[in-house]
Amino acid sequence: MAYAFGIELPYSLLVPVAHLRLLGVVDSSVQARMLGLIGLMYVVKTAGLVALLVHMLRPIEHLRRYAVAHPLRSGAGVEELGGAAPPEELILAAANAAYDTPLSFATVWAVSWALLYLPVTVAFYYIAPDQSPLDVQRGVAVALFALALFAAALPLAYSILGRLLSPAAGVISLIARERGLSVPGKGYSLAVRLVILGACLAIAPTSWMAAMVLGETAGPAKPGLKLTLAIFSMVAVTWAPVCAGFLAGALAGPFQQVAAVIQKIVQRGEVDRLERIPVYFKDEIGALAGGVNAMVDRLEESSRRMRSYLAERERLLQDAAQRAAQLGAVLDNLVEGVFACDRQGRLTMINASGLRLLGLSGRSEQAGRIVEEVMDLSRMRHTDGRAFTRDELPMVRALAGETIVQEEQVLANGRAGRDVFLRTSAAPIRSEGGAILGAVTVARDVTELMELDLVKDQFIRVGAHELKTPVAIMKGYALALLRNTSDLPAPRRKMLEAIDRGADRINRIVDDLLAISQVTLDVLQVSEEDVDLKELLEETVDRVAKSASRHRVRLSLGAERPPVVRADPERLRQVLASLLDNAVKYSPDGGDIDVSVAVAERAPVSSPPRCDAALFSQRHGSTPGFEAVVSVRDRGVGIPAHKQERIFERFFRAHTDTRHDYGGMGIGLFLAKDMITRHGGRIWFESEEDKGSTFYFTVPLSSEATAVDRR
Repeated sequence: MAYAFGIELPYSLLVPVAHLRLLGVVDSSVQARMLGLIGLMYVVKTAGLVALLVHMLRPIEHLRRYAVAHPLRSGAGVEELGGAAPPEELILAAANAAYDTPLSFATVWAVSWALLYLPVTVAFYYIAPDQSPLDVQRGVAVALFALALFAAALPLAYSILGRLLSPAAGVISLIARERGLSVPGKGYSLAVRLVILGACLAIAPTSWMAAMVLGETAGPAKPGLKLTLAIFSMVAVTWAPVCAGFLAGALAGPFQQVAAVIQKIVQRGEVDRLERIPVYFKDEIGALAGGVNAMVDRLEESSRRMRSYLAERERLLQDAAQRAAQLGAVLDNLVEGVFACDRQGRLTMINASGLRLLGLSGRSEQAGRIVEEVMDLSRMRHTDGRAFTRDELPMVRALAGETIVQEEQVLANGRAGRDVFLRTSAAPIRSEGGAILGAVTVARDVTELMELDLVKDQFIRVGAHELKTPVAIMKGYALALLRNTSDLPAPRRKMLEAIDRGADRINRIVDDLLAISQVTLDVLQVSEEDVDLKELLEETVDRVAKSASRHRVRLSLGAERPPVVRADPERLRQVLASLLDNAVKYSPDGGDIDVSVAVAERAPVSSPPRCDAALFSQRHGSTPGFEAVVSVRDRGVGIPAHKQERIFERFFRAHTDTRHDYGGMGIGLFLAKDMITRHGGRIWFESEEDKGSTFYFTVPLSSEATAVDRR
């Protein structure tokens, strides 16, 4: 404030001299009295202006005191004043004062100068009544003088106050910005201000000169124009540069800061730690500063997001590299050979086991090769000896969308001089949209397992054959002793009968072992002939009923005439014996066992549950016909629901390690299913735990029996 009025002071000393020259005052006593009056008026005017300016700047002072009372903490932003940000009302009031005061106060200042010398002029004619009255020319001169003072004071006051208050306005704008407040205050166009400044620069000297000339030429001519011109020149030479200097400083500062920020962005390519540009004026320059600040904010946010993305990308790349290394280690240590290819069938990945399996070297040498080149077709064949074609390769089929599970293949291994048996699975690699991107194949060398199975089957077959001889001897001697009934005591007869039954049981087990060996080798023979099912059932049920003293085995024939089926009687007897033995075994408390037979029209292939009708479909297709349906029902322990799906698997026993574990090898139902399937029939069951089970199987009727039924 003192700075602003200090600049005004030199002009306030020159203006009274010009005013006295304008009125033509030459009397020294009158001049003294007039200067005293002007000084008094100037003091009153200045005091009023100072009070007004203090009042207008009071919000800024309050904000400054708040900042002093709450100093910034080290490293804190302008929004953190001692842990408590300035109140929003205080910020908004200070911003209004900083932006609105320069123009509003400059206008009041200029008006005060324009009006100051009007009462002084009137007082002059009271002080010097003998002076010639105020004529039109001198009145016009006084009005032009007031206009010149207004035009000179307005830009001078505005430029000084704008330059002095712009730093405070800039700080307040940053405080408001940090608080998320829009900068208040009236906006003034820079173009309008420059037009007004240009008009004032033109009006002030013109009006001044015109007023002085009119004053000098009014009344009797007085030689003093040279002094008037000297005063005018002194005022003009100092006043215009002062206005221009303050105005240029106010305009150049924001542009320099904007340029500095943009230059830093261009040079460093980053926006971190860039200071925001204060908004000094609510004009185009302020809008530019605000736009640059917004641009820096967005660039900072983009830079922050970019750093976050880059850090996340780096982390993901590290994770991907680590997982790739882990996956590579896992794949290379797998026993199975793993192969992957792209959509065009070019190999993209092969693990160490795959290289060993195919007898290849150099993983990088195989990358990019076509699948059929790597998997040499001349070395691959099916288990039946047929050679592989390209379209039969699991990976090629997977590229077409097919999924292959545990398909057996034979690979000729020239180095080892023996065949390698493989079990291969393959599946397509799909995108999220379902498009096929490639395929993956997993091949496992099961040669040792196959050889082990072969040795095991050979052992079972040889062992079974070896057991047949001693069993036959035991049974023969037991029967021979039983024929001599005259002198044989009853206890010994029971012992011999037990030996006979045991020999029969061992014989059935041996037959089962031989059968399972034949099934595994797919050499089980089923001879078909016409079999009287009634006779076969009665014989088998009779035998079981004799040995199951705690059970009542009942046979129910639903057909009017005995059904004649096309089957292998020995295999069919084996199936019935297995089902009846299970019914007796898993009914430990005794009870009824019901065996029934009925004739029905052949059901569709998909009809009953758990029906494996593949072989039936191959042999009979969908040709209509009739079949015998045999059921064996017990009221024993039943089969747990979660184990029913596996009941026909080889060596599976549903009650292993339970209180209902009554021994057995777990092959009876497996053989029964295989034998019934080979007959073109179906086998299934219904069971509920603790309530018993019912097993069903079907056998096709012979063509003669079917013809009789139709007639």
